[in-house]
Amino acid sequence: MNKRMWAAALAAAVMFSSAAMLPSNDIQVVMGAAASASSGSEVEDKSTDGRTTATGFTFTVSGKEATITGYSGSVKDLAIPTKITVEQESSSGSGTGGSAQNPSTTSTEYQVVAIGNNAFSGNLGIQKLTMSGGIDKDGKVFGIRSIGERAFFACHDLSSIEIASTTDSIGKYAFTDCVALSTIKVADSNQRYKVIDNALYYYTAGVGTGEYKLVQFPLADKATEYKVPDAISGTLTEIEDGAFWGAPALETITIPATVREIGDNAFTECKKLKNISLPAGLKSLGEEAFKGDTSLAEVTLPAGITTIQPGTFQYCEALKKVNLSDDLKIIGNRAFQGCKSLTEFDVPGNVTTLGDQAFAQCESLHQITIPMRTTSIGSGVFTGTKVTVLCHNGSQASVYAAANGLTTERTYTVSFYTNSTYTNLISAQEIVEGKDAVPPQVDGRDGYRMSWSGSYTAIKQDTRVYEVWVKLFNVTFVDSFNGRTEVVQVDEGQMVVPPAWTMSGYTLEWDTDLDDYVTSDFTVRATWRNNKTGNKLSANAVKPAAKGTEVTKGNNKYLVSSSNAGNPTVKFVGLVNANVSNVAIPETISVGGVQYRVTLISANALKDNKSVTSVIISQNVKSICAKSFNNCTKLKKIKLKSKVISKMNNKAFAGIHAKAVFYTYNSQLAKYEQMLKSAGVKKPTVKRL
Repeated sequence: MNKRMWAAALAAAVMFSSAAMLPSNDIQVVMGAAASASSGSEVEDKSTDGRTTATGFTFTVSGKEATITGYSGSVKDLAIPTKITVEQESSSGSGTGGSAQNPSTTSTEYQVVAIGNNAFSGNLGIQKLTMSGGIDKDGKVFGIRSIGERAFFACHDLSSIEIASTTDSIGKYAFTDCVALSTIKVADSNQRYKVIDNALYYYTAGVGTGEYKLVQFPLADKATEYKVPDAISGTLTEIEDGAFWGAPALETITIPATVREIGDNAFTECKKLKNISLPAGLKSLGEEAFKGDTSLAEVTLPAGITTIQPGTFQYCEALKKVNLSDDLKIIGNRAFQGCKSLTEFDVPGNVTTLGDQAFAQCESLHQITIPMRTTSIGSGVFTGTKVTVLCHNGSQASVYAAANGLTTERTYTVSFYTNSTYTNLISAQEIVEGKDAVPPQVDGRDGYRMSWSGSYTAIKQDTRVYEVWVKLFNVTFVDSFNGRTEVVQVDEGQMVVPPAWTMSGYTLEWDTDLDDYVTSDFTVRATWRNNKTGNKLSANAVKPAAKGTEVTKGNNKYLVSSSNAGNPTVKFVGLVNANVSNVAIPETISVGGVQYRVTLISANALKDNKSVTSVIISQNVKSICAKSFNNCTKLKKIKLKSKVISKMNNKAFAGIHAKAVFYTYNSQLAKYEQMLKSAGVKKPTVKRL
């Protein structure tokens, strides 16, 4: 009878609730982990009332397991107990007439397997937290298996946590808003959680394999950029709820292409966040994901996002531009509330719903375009704005604007389709009367050119256009002589326009008739006809050397002054062997199969030569440059056979032999005599050739 009374008293004293239990297969995982590495040590705490331990933990029990539900102590370096012993005093004895009872103590031991939801939320005293797990002296697994939602939410002094090897479940926001958190540790043998670069991840298989989820970024980290570690950049699939909430220093976050989900409040209150690239494969973006990110100015949502959840960009005060796809269908409640820098907004054509207060307090928003498909518009969508609504007459948006005293402007729908039957819509845009639509990007097809079936500019009515694909052919133009090729793409059935190649002294001709319509790929070769002789350059004709190329002929050195195939020229620049008496500058030279005209004697060509006594200048030379023969003291005989010399520059012949004689044709005597005076010969002796 007394035992039954004690059991009833204990039941009344303890509030039972179900502790977090592991499925049988996960128990095997934890036991395997503990068996491979016994980590942590047992921490015992005692209770006399069945609700609060001696050190201030409150708890509930179920069977032989306990869940920590709260803490009222003041320890800064806190270790979570692994077992709680409940001591219950009872009395027993015999006698009559109120004889004395003999008291006795009963102890019941509970294994602590979980930390409940909100158990330590808002605690401002705890600085370090240790959770243990492993195998006890009897070979049994002990330790924390689960940590509840918001278990340590807003523990602002918490700087260090250690997670047991047995923990395989951590609830949402468990360590969110722990602004002092700088160190996270997980026991090496834990089969579900791992710390990489001081951030906490959940993984689904052995270390380094399977898929990873980012659970918590250490908020006290001072880094301005977060990049997923290379070791898991190909396996990270999710950023969990609140993972970066309140990160004070982060300005740039790089998310790999493997991420498919971003949880609620993932980047809430990241005040310095300026740059984030969301991966193309992202399918889910949680509520209030960027709420309060006051430095974020632009963001692009990938095509996989069909809903902007409630509060996603709420109070992003610097947000000026949001790039959205036509996959978007719902803009949720408060999605852009308080985005003070938004000035214009185009709701994508497939959006059906604008939630309550979606653009409330967007005080700079002066224009928004709302499509015909938007048939559900919530309350207070534009509270605190002076926006003009661009919409169709008779649309739900126009009705809403009229009912709420908003200004409207007429728009028309421009729809882009893939086919002429208008059954496969690519996108639809609301365009203000008289303005132009912007066509969507369309993936190309090899060998085809795409155009639209009609005009989408200066819109004055609802308009539909579709893709038109035309077969393309390649016409290859080849100029072998000049070493150039150009490929021109031509629509099937059209005529090709050849490249406008030119070459001085020659006329371009083609070896193929270009007046026919193009129906296949083909090659056209250029031929060049000399404008003076009418001769064509042969297919194996040699091209002159490039301008500035040094060439040698006999004892003379030259530089190419023109590489024009119709009139290649060189200038005489000096001698290979300067110790010669006679120098002849010819009309032409032939080098490498190309004949060059010699048209100029370069400055300083024979300056200070003490050997040359005679020079012959042939008929193609047009100019004798400065100091060409300056101070050639033995030069006595100069034959000027050219009749086209137009310049003898400064001091070209100054300092030659005092008795030097110049010979030229009778027609040039007077002309060249004057030139020679300008070239440094005071009293030139000029005789007839």
